[in-house]
Amino acid sequence: MKNRLTNNLGLKLASIFFAMVLWLVVNSINNPTVSESYYNIPVKLLNTDLITDSNQVYEILENTDVINRVVVRAPRSVIEELKTDNIIATADVSELSSLDTISIRLATNVSARDITSITGSIDTVKLNIENKRSKALSLKATVSGEVEEGYMVGDITTDQNLVRISGPQSVIDQIVKASVDVDVTGMTSDIVTDAEVRFYDSEDKVVKAGNITQNIKTVGVRIAIGQTATVPVNFTISGVPASGFRYTGEIEGNGESVLITGRASAIKNVTSIEVPAEVLDITDRAENLVAQVDIRQYLPENISLADASQALRTVTVYIEPEISRRLEIREERVRITNLPEGYDASISGLDERFTIEVAGLSRDVSELQAGNISGTVDIEKWMQQKEMEYPEPGFYTVEVDFGLPEEISLQRPVTVTLHISELEGEENE
Repeated sequence: MKNRLTNNLGLKLASIFFAMVLWLVVNSINNPTVSESYYNIPVKLLNTDLITDSNQVYEILENTDVINRVVVRAPRSVIEELKTDNIIATADVSELSSLDTISIRLATNVSARDITSITGSIDTVKLNIENKRSKALSLKATVSGEVEEGYMVGDITTDQNLVRISGPQSVIDQIVKASVDVDVTGMTSDIVTDAEVRFYDSEDKVVKAGNITQNIKTVGVRIAIGQTATVPVNFTISGVPASGFRYTGEIEGNGESVLITGRASAIKNVTSIEVPAEVLDITDRAENLVAQVDIRQYLPENISLADASQALRTVTVYIEPEISRRLEIREERVRITNLPEGYDASISGLDERFTIEVAGLSRDVSELQAGNISGTVDIEKWMQQKEMEYPEPGFYTVEVDFGLPEEISLQRPVTVTLHISELEGEENE
């Protein structure tokens, strides 16, 4: 038996060797080792709390948390089973280097033992680690674009007025304001919407918020859109200036226009803004009245100024000293008017040339010409004053009316003796 086993031993060993080689050749032909590429493999960071628990934050640089390409060498049968999701890439923060880099470990969760090799296009994750900083910012709201012509943007309100942010100190220190913006192009009615919160640096450039955490990302915004109209502001005066002075009739600033806004139903009936006379009281004044008037308090209900800077109006009421002037009038320029039928009347007591003294503002008094002034004794008007139905014959003292303009006064009245008599043969019924 022993001889049978050892007979031709070399030949038998050679046969076994060739059989094994043949098996390997056949197997390599049927299931060869091949390479396959897998793309955009995410890297999972482990133990990041080692950073965050130290009140620090990290930022992944150069997109190194994604491997563009991973090459796996393994038997074809294994490769056929592998999908992108089976490639596992991790980086453990506990292995952070002094250069703030972490080595990437690659593995698979399928047939890991049969894989010959697995390599990536990058082998480290690069981090930027900074101290963490927090900040609270008041929230502003702005608008862009233009509303429809004849309308304007009114009050802007938000349902939040504060935003809290945190992140890398270098980023947070750049941020100086937070705001939301709403496009109002072509709008004619109120806007209620949600708007994204954005952050800006000192040069009013947007600071990207990718590595910033914030308590709110959007806020509700309400924007009032009002119709506009241009109306005048009217001033009047009250009181009388000091003796010897007169109001010129001029109010600087009276009638100047202002732009108002409000709902269409409220604004359609507003044609002017009327400031009460008692606001400009010139009683006993001997010089110009200069006053600042806030016209907002005189706006109709539900109406506001389009521009608040137009609220304060400086108004000047002009007051000047009056002057007097003597004018020589000829007696013949005084006549009787409105004498009833059946009566005769005459006047006496005037010199052939007599003088009247008038007073008023210089501009008005200087225009008077004696040759243009006539005096009248109006019998009808005199009878009304005396409550007479018919003239009663007799002698009366009456004032002469010279028909002076309202802004001119007669310093002393001029009186004449009026004689009334009945015409003979006339009877009054």
